[in-house]
Amino acid sequence: MAKQTENLNGPSQRFVFLDNLRFLLVVGVVLQHAGMAYNGSGWWPVTDDSSLIVVGLVGFFDGFLMPALFFISGYFAIPSIRKRSIGAFIKGKFKRLGVPWLVCTLFIGPILPLIFHYTHNGLRLTRSYREIWISVMGNALNPDIGILPPMQAVMQNDLFYQRYMWFIGVLIGFFLMFAVIYRFRPAWFTVTAPHPATPSGIGSTLKLFLTVGLTTAVGSTLLIGLMFVTTSGVTNPEAWFTLGNIVQFRVSRIFLHTAYFTLGILAFKHSWIQSGRFPGHWKTWTVVFTLSFTTYYMLMFLMRIASGEMEKVLGLIFWLSLNFFTSAALGLSLSLAYRYWNRATKLNRNLAANAYNLYLAHYVFVLVFQLLLLRFFQIPVLLKYVLVASIALYGGYAASRVLINPCPRLTVILMSLAFGAMLILIHP
Repeated sequence: MAKQTENLNGPSQRFVFLDNLRFLLVVGVVLQHAGMAYNGSGWWPVTDDSSLIVVGLVGFFDGFLMPALFFISGYFAIPSIRKRSIGAFIKGKFKRLGVPWLVCTLFIGPILPLIFHYTHNGLRLTRSYREIWISVMGNALNPDIGILPPMQAVMQNDLFYQRYMWFIGVLIGFFLMFAVIYRFRPAWFTVTAPHPATPSGIGSTLKLFLTVGLTTAVGSTLLIGLMFVTTSGVTNPEAWFTLGNIVQFRVSRIFLHTAYFTLGILAFKHSWIQSGRFPGHWKTWTVVFTLSFTTYYMLMFLMRIASGEMEKVLGLIFWLSLNFFTSAALGLSLSLAYRYWNRATKLNRNLAANAYNLYLAHYVFVLVFQLLLLRFFQIPVLLKYVLVASIALYGGYAASRVLINPCPRLTVILMSLAFGAMLILIHP
């Protein structure tokens, strides 16, 4: 559904390109998860042959999708809270985000360790789904605070990990903090009247690119360093942190996500889009994206063949380049969507209305069909990837359109029945 931004000098103006772009970003998330079985990720439940093309695609999507989604969520935070009381705002977020988080965490998340144990024990069940589910949920009740073990150990030991629901958990946390700050400092979120619209120049666009990239690079690097200093035995810069198992995030990315959520709030508060200051000069974004994209990919593949100290050096440079690549990718995608996709057609409205549910539903289709195709050794890896991605996109969209959107309560009932059947039927 298209949102509206506040225009203090006249009628409200729609920027539907953000809703359109959000759907495209969710499609990217589906494509990323569809490729996890084919990029050499040993901790993923299904590990098939790998493909460098899929490795490149997964790396591309991992670089900027979630920060961009946090930016869009931040952009709509002010108009959302102004439509209702703070209490109603929080209640609405828990209803829209918290309930799906709970349902997917209970019914979908534990399927991953089930499949992991099955594929890592010669394609045979050694434990019942009931046993695995109880083990995972038992670990979820432990109020752990600290760095999670490596993902391989998490999967092997049925530790609680929110899977793709981490995004929803962090987003709830961001909205809660935003609501608290808004309650005590509402003046901070007063929307300024837009200046007369003037096209952004090359200089202002480069300044935005460098400021965002450098800020997130420095802030994230400091957090990673703090993690290494305060936590003994941690050597992975991409380690996950759990806060009572309620919120989980990668330490290396939480500053990045916070910065982009805040950037979205600032973009609305200062009317940057109305003023023409944002997203910026699209040709400039094309140039900086091409340069940062090339650097990012070159370093990513060099790291795969490096070892020892060289791998650490390249890893640090790669990490710095990721922050600038993320900044460029957001700027380019926003500028192109604003220029060419700012239309509320029937198709666009339909896609935007199903984006969130596609995110919620796609995991099941990805995992099931990655598993089904695992035994078909004669099918090329790229074809498997295309099949899984296509089925997950179509299946997730169809589930949203036919079931989740029109019948949310029936969806929960059917998931509960399927869960009960799995508890009874899936055993050695």
